[in-house]
Amino acid sequence: MPVRVKLRITSEHRSLLTSGYVNSGYEVDQPELLVPLPLAEELGLWGRASEEYARTPIGIGRLYVLCRRAKVQVITGDRETPPVQVCVVVSEFEREVLISDYLAGELGIAVEDFRRGIWRFRDEPLTKLRESEKPQYWVR
Repeated sequence: MPVRVKLRITSEHRSLLTSGYVNSGYEVDQPELLVPLPLAEELGLWGRASEEYARTPIGIGRLYVLCRRAKVQVITGDRETPPVQVCVVVSEFEREVLISDYLAGELGIAVEDFRRGIWRFRDEPLTKLRESEKPQYWVR
């Protein structure tokens, strides 16, 4: 089971909760959050964006980049992280929110077991283990 955490994503228009998939293979040089197009529309983020093409597991795909347009926090039953300003990347084909390696580090996420979906915050004791959230899919 992959590691998924509950996120609060806040745009200038609204805020919502969803799960986010911690993707260690999503390697970037800034805090990025990839969101499916229906979620970008729900947050009022869809509009002018630069287009980029990226290699994905299913081939070359078009992505839309909306830098510094949202803030993200991890929400658990006992704490919330400070908000992190992110570069939102919108995908027409992805169904889940993907957390980049850089953003996972900024949010203080420490993965303990990718197979079992176990994680903790970096500043917590090694014995404070948290379970993965259920996936949330954004489709039309």
